[in-house]
Amino acid sequence: MEIQSFVLGPIQVSAYVVTDGAEALLIDGPDGAEQMVAFVRERGVRPLALVNTHGHADHIQGNAFLKETWPDITLAIGKGDAPMLAHPMKNMSMLMAAWIKSPEADRLLTGGDTVTVGEASFEVLETPGHSPGGISLYCPEGPDGTGVVFTGDALFAGGIGRTDLPGMSEETLLTAIRERLLTLPEETVVYPGHGPASTIGREKESNPWL
Repeated sequence: MEIQSFVLGPIQVSAYVVTDGAEALLIDGPDGAEQMVAFVRERGVRPLALVNTHGHADHIQGNAFLKETWPDITLAIGKGDAPMLAHPMKNMSMLMAAWIKSPEADRLLTGGDTVTVGEASFEVLETPGHSPGGISLYCPEGPDGTGVVFTGDALFAGGIGRTDLPGMSEETLLTAIRERLLTLPEETVVYPGHGPASTIGREKESNPWL
């Protein structure tokens, strides 16, 4: 497995392409997703799915472009955030002074579902609070054998997602982080939706929100 990160769009979204064998998994689709397309084409791999960790505008702005580029790619999102894709008011486009609509999802994800790429399998963890249906993706064996988790805007290095807008809840988010993320092995690498990578152990020890 290989993980390639991209920092894209005006809000500096951290998006990812996970490749394993001849297949690729895209995690989030921000503005500037052309860079993700170029990487996939350079590697000569087949993109199977685009998973949105949540439905906020900055993470879905490139969905339409990616679906136009690869019509057969499976667009997936947590079930609770599916209504946000096609509704600019619900996906908070106004915070970006934009009117963003994404294609509807091809697959709705819930906790315990799996998303596969090559021989790698990711478990869907429900991590709501920053959004009603936010999810994280966990694989116990990453590129060097250490587990990895893609947390979207639930958990950051030294922070958590904002919870001050409609559809958000700090209590819900903190509960999800403690029950579904902090219970992962401490060496698990955290790949968040903004900012640098971290580890579960580091966040347990030093994240001021936790």
